[in-house]
Amino acid sequence: MRFSQTFYRTAAVCSLISAVTTLMLIFLPEFYAPAPDFAGRMHRVIDPYYRLRSWVYLIHPFLVLMAALGIGMQIRRVSSTATVVGLLGFTLWAFTEAGQQTLTLFAFDRWRLAWLAGDEALRAGMPTLTILYDGLWDAMYFLLLLGFAIGNATFGAVLIRDRGLTRIVGAFLLAAFGLTFFANIASELRWFVLPEPFASLLYPAIQPLGRTLIGVWLWRGAASDAMTERAVGH
Repeated sequence: MRFSQTFYRTAAVCSLISAVTTLMLIFLPEFYAPAPDFAGRMHRVIDPYYRLRSWVYLIHPFLVLMAALGIGMQIRRVSSTATVVGLLGFTLWAFTEAGQQTLTLFAFDRWRLAWLAGDEALRAGMPTLTILYDGLWDAMYFLLLLGFAIGNATFGAVLIRDRGLTRIVGAFLLAAFGLTFFANIASELRWFVLPEPFASLLYPAIQPLGRTLIGVWLWRGAASDAMTERAVGH
C-alpha cells in the first residue's frame, strides 16, 4: 500500500493545527465567566469563549487522529504490530472524545438553553439530568484516557529507538503517555494525585510542542517515504 507526499503533508498540517487547538483547549477556560453555583453552570452555555472551546474540542481529536495515522504509516515497516495497536488506541481516544463533546453540544447544552428559556419541566428535571450527564462524561473520559495512553506509549516505544528528530518525537510521545498516566489515570483510579504545579505546567509544556514536532517530522518524512515506495516499486 502506497501513501503519497500529499497524505503525509496533510497529516503534518493536521498535527500543526492540533498544536494550536491544544493551546486553545488549555487557555480558553481562563476567559470563562465565573460559575460558582448551579445557575452559573447553566449560564455558561451562552459564554462565547465556552462555545468556541466546545467546538474546538470536537474538531481537535480528528486532527490528532490524522497525525497519528501519518505516524502509523511511517512506522508500519518497522513494526506492523505497533502500527495496529497504536492506531487502535488513538482511534478509541479520538472517537470517545468526539462522542463526549457531541453529548455536551447536542444534549447537555440544549438542555441548558431550555433551562435558561424557562422550560418548567426541564427546570424540574435538570439536576437529575446534570448528574446523569456528569456520570456519562466521566466514564467516557476514563475510556479516552486509556486509548490515548495506549496510542502514545506504543508509537513512542517504536520511535524512541531511532535517532535525531525521530527519537525526540518518540520522547514526547512517551512523555504524553507518562503525563496521561500519572496526572490523569492515576487520579481517576484514586491511586495518587500529581502535585501542583506539575500537573498544570507539564501539559502545556509537553503537548503543544510535541504536536508541533510531530508535524515537522511528518513533513520531513513525506519525501523519504515516497522515495522508499518508488524504490520498492522498482
